[in-house]
Amino acid sequence: MRIHKRVPFTLTYCLLFIGLLSSCYKKDVQVGSELAESHTRIITVDTVAVQLSSYVLDSFVTNGNNFSLIGNYFDSYAGKTTASTVFQPGLPVLPEDVATLMPKTAFFDSLVLLMRPSGYYYGDTTKPFAVTVNELAEQPDYTYLTYFFNNSKVSLINKPALATYSQVIRPTPRDSVRIKMPQSMGQDWYDKIRTKDTRFTSETNFLDYFKGMYIQPANTTAGSVYGFNLADSSIRLRMYFHQTIPSKIDKYIDFIITRTSYQYNRILTDRTGTPLQPTTTGQHEFFASNTKPFAITQAGTGVYMKATFPSLRNILKVDDVVRLMDAKLILKPVKGTYDYFTNSLPNSLFLRTTDATNIPGSQLLDSTGQAVQYKAPSIDFMYGNNTSYTFNVTAYINSLLNTSGSQDMGLFIIQNDANTAKQINRGVIGSRENIQYQTKLVLNILTID
Repeated sequence: MRIHKRVPFTLTYCLLFIGLLSSCYKKDVQVGSELAESHTRIITVDTVAVQLSSYVLDSFVTNGNNFSLIGNYFDSYAGKTTASTVFQPGLPVLPEDVATLMPKTAFFDSLVLLMRPSGYYYGDTTKPFAVTVNELAEQPDYTYLTYFFNNSKVSLINKPALATYSQVIRPTPRDSVRIKMPQSMGQDWYDKIRTKDTRFTSETNFLDYFKGMYIQPANTTAGSVYGFNLADSSIRLRMYFHQTIPSKIDKYIDFIITRTSYQYNRILTDRTGTPLQPTTTGQHEFFASNTKPFAITQAGTGVYMKATFPSLRNILKVDDVVRLMDAKLILKPVKGTYDYFTNSLPNSLFLRTTDATNIPGSQLLDSTGQAVQYKAPSIDFMYGNNTSYTFNVTAYINSLLNTSGSQDMGLFIIQNDANTAKQINRGVIGSRENIQYQTKLVLNILTID
């Protein structure tokens, strides 16, 4: 606790208090002949305990955000994550007279799955991007209402994979992953298009014939998870063919993903041997402790970090408290749990209200009251000891101070809502039990005596 220099209470401060009394915590502030003997001061309090925990969701929606996550990422804090994706390539727009596109003098070359990385990755990119491509046994059907979840089941045709791929890739949009489909499959599709087979005359017929694709990691070794942005058709099947007369002309047609609401990601995490492994059936919340002085935020795998302030209202027992001037929540990532390349911190975090039900509530806004308060980490590049995220929580803490029974109310601290997450970046944040990397609530309080 720091105490700022006392200032004599003059007429100027009288005018200030007239504006402040509407939000006072001390109901009886006397204004009278003894004011000349009164003094104001601002005290800084950083001893209010912040209780951190990690809350793991049962499951979360993963369709509808036009983004694929594919790969393996192994983490001793949050677990072993395997990310796969399900999608359906649609039928290309074909001319009424297919012969103009594919005359008898044209010949099939290849059918290739093209995947252009979005630039996002998390993990070790020096390891090969190793995947298998399988054909779906049935069209995806919503698990609930119009939703697919991270653990929604997928049914595959029981035969060898359509293709496999293993190569170190550069995770930039300038690079492309090219996976060649079976030659017989491509030739068959080409022939059916040329002969106007009914299975290739409408998208409904085509999806009854070819129900979709599933791309999953080909092994169980640690590597990296990569992102692919489907909004710009970064994943597509491309059929190459060429015309020979009067001269060779290379051509292609694309099967792009059209049923985007049926594309979803399967993101499964094995938390065995981690701080998030349940010790009792149905356990979802894991509190920081002396042996595990931290909490975890990784919304992309369904982990929300939670902060509560159970002893906050004890501040009101200080007789001379008049008003909360400002409140900051300072989060301290634990040094050694992140780096700047393979294990980077979430690039920004925001806050959602919650309570004992652990249901996410409203977002905390910035000082303008118009926009969500997003905070990027302030990185201590030299020593790593002072890396932090800092949030202005004045309005929220003020409401807790004025609400009885608010000890179970708190904040989720996340990078995204799990159902819109396009990244799996993880943060390990020091708790009150962590002496060196301790998350703190810092209050500046106006008092009178």
